[in-house]
Amino acid sequence: MDRARKLQPNESEFLIELAGRACYKSFGVGLNPNVTKIRDNPKDYLTNVLEKGDGSILEHATVTFAFLNVSRIFTHELVRHRAGTAISQESLRYVRPKEVDVWMPPDVEPVSKKFMETVEEIQKRYRDLEAGFNWDKMTFEQKKRVTSALRRILPDGIATNIIWTANHRTIRWVIEMRTDPSAEVEIRKVFGQVAEICMKDYPLLYSDFSRTRLPDGTAQYVPKFSKV
Repeated sequence: MDRARKLQPNESEFLIELAGRACYKSFGVGLNPNVTKIRDNPKDYLTNVLEKGDGSILEHATVTFAFLNVSRIFTHELVRHRAGTAISQESLRYVRPKEVDVWMPPDVEPVSKKFMETVEEIQKRYRDLEAGFNWDKMTFEQKKRVTSALRRILPDGIATNIIWTANHRTIRWVIEMRTDPSAEVEIRKVFGQVAEICMKDYPLLYSDFSRTRLPDGTAQYVPKFSKV
C-alpha cells in the first residue's frame, strides 16, 4: 500500500474566503452599509466560518489525490463518499494485471503464511486461465471482453490506483468518518495521511483537527467543528 499523494496544489483558503466575503460584500467596511466591522485576518475569518457551520463555501475549492496501490476494498468504501467528488479508477475491464498484489492487514498476522499462500494460488489459477487464450491474435475488443471475464476470480484486495478529487467540505467529513476507530484499517491508514497533508497545507481549514494515536499505530482525527 503506497502513500496518499497530493497532485494539485491550489489556493483553497483564499478562494473560500473570497467566496464567503462575496456573499456579504464584506471585503471592507463601507462596501455594504449593513456591515460595520469585518474580520481582516484570514485565520479569524475562516475560523468563524467553521464555527458557524457555513460549510457551503468550502465546496468552491478542491484537492486532488492519487491513491496508489490501495485495494479495491479501499476504493469500494471511498466511492460511498460521492458528494462533492470526482473519481477515476484503474479499470480491470481494460487493464489485465501483471501481478496480483495484495496488502496483508495486521489482523491476519497469525495466519500470514496461509494468507499469502492463498494469494499465490489465486494468481497461479488466474495465470492458468489467462494462458488458455491466444492474446496476440485477439482484437482489443476481444481482449477487453476476456479481461473483464477473468477479473471475476480476482480478490477485492488486489492493488489498484484511483484519482480522487474532493472539495474541502467533503474532505473534512471523510477524514472524520474514516479515521474513526471503527473504520476499516486500510482506509484509516490512508486518510490519516490525507489528514496530515491537509493540516500542513491548509492550516486555516484544518487547524481544528486533533490527532489521537490508536493502539494499532494509526490515528484518529477529530475536528472541533464537525460536519460544517
